[in-house]
Amino acid sequence: MKYIAFIYADEDEDGFNAMIPDLDGCFSCGDTFEEACVMIKEAGELYCEDLKKLPKASTLKELLDRNDLDIPQNAIPQLTNVKVEKLKRINVMMRTDIIDVLPERLVEFNGNRSAYLQNLVIQDLHSHKIATF
Repeated sequence: MKYIAFIYADEDEDGFNAMIPDLDGCFSCGDTFEEACVMIKEAGELYCEDLKKLPKASTLKELLDRNDLDIPQNAIPQLTNVKVEKLKRINVMMRTDIIDVLPERLVEFNGNRSAYLQNLVIQDLHSHKIATF
C-alpha cells in the first residue's frame, strides 16, 4: 500500500522527522532526509504488520485539507510504499526425489524452501497473467 509520508527538518536538533498521517501515531526520524525516508517506511511496515485491514490511503489534497493534522510548513510529502506480507502456514507434500535435489536450488534463497516455492508460484501466476505482485 502506498501512503504519503511527510519528512521535515527537526527544529531542535540536526536531523529529520517523519510521519505517515494515515497510520495514526506512526512517526520516525533520521540523521538525513534519506535515512528518515527509509526509517518511516520501516515504521509503517511495523505499524501495519498485525492489522487485519490496512487503513485507506489518503490523497495529498485530503491530507492537506485535514484540520486535525499538525504538518509543519517545511514538511516535504513523500510517497512511501509500505509492504505488508501476511504469511500463512500450509502443509505441502512432495516426492522424495524432488526434495533430495532441492538444496542445490535453495542456495539463492538462503536454504528457505518456503521462499523458493513462493517464488515459483509467483512466476507461474505472472506467466499466466493471473496476478501481479
